[in-house]
Amino acid sequence: MNDIVTYFFEAYFHQDWRDDYVSSLDAVKAFSLDEPIESKNQLKSALLDFQSKGPLPQDAINKLGGNFKPETEGITTDAWLQRVLEALAD
Repeated sequence: MNDIVTYFFEAYFHQDWRDDYVSSLDAVKAFSLDEPIESKNQLKSALLDFQSKGPLPQDAINKLGGNFKPETEGITTDAWLQRVLEALAD
């Protein structure tokens, strides 16, 4: 597994992440602001690679080390991944 993906999900989507962020995209924005540009670019590349492999199962984020299910925010994993990529592009 890609180290940056593991770091992203374990650091920003840990068990208590909702205590730190209002929404999942707030956690993504925090990553984007807090981490070096190299990490941001590595994460974008890794997520684009996941996206290119086709639809992700709903439990994909949990399998990648995160404690988050996009359906809790009313979207699919693939739609959430697209939003993450858009947020990282800003």
